[in-house]
Amino acid sequence: MSGNIIARSVAGTCITFSFILAGNAITQSFMTVPALLVDFPAPGSKDHISRARLLGRQWPLCWTVGNQFFRPISTLGFLGYAYAAFSVYTEGERARSDWRFFAVAALMHLTTILHSALNMQPLNDKLEAFAERASEKDCVEAEAVARQWASWNLLRMVTPIIAGSLALIQSVL
Repeated sequence: MSGNIIARSVAGTCITFSFILAGNAITQSFMTVPALLVDFPAPGSKDHISRARLLGRQWPLCWTVGNQFFRPISTLGFLGYAYAAFSVYTEGERARSDWRFFAVAALMHLTTILHSALNMQPLNDKLEAFAERASEKDCVEAEAVARQWASWNLLRMVTPIIAGSLALIQSVL
């Protein structure tokens, strides 16, 4: 990276953001969702509907943090990596790192943002609907939707790890 202290600081902050996002995704996929699904009753059992409704009531507590904290840092990570890429690019031959790595890191954060909006938000809405709006017939799929959410959330673990690792390598060079 360059001697530009602002670009170095921005890149360092974005690297931190990347690994915070990855840690959150790990926690959600491997701890939060499995904890909510412990001993989830089978569809058709007498407790299934009430447990699906409970999942729907609990879910907003899980994703509200993501919307209020992790969405902004993912967005700031995207903007910061884009700035770092531009800053290194404008150094030209003097640059001690490759701007493309920061550009890929920015693209990884953009992928996370788009995936969250296009794929994860509809699942969040569906899970929250189990609280009251979903019919008993729809509640049959509550556990499957939560497992799908955890599975799709893995992309929100991988992309920040790639972004942070690429940027870290370039920052150290």
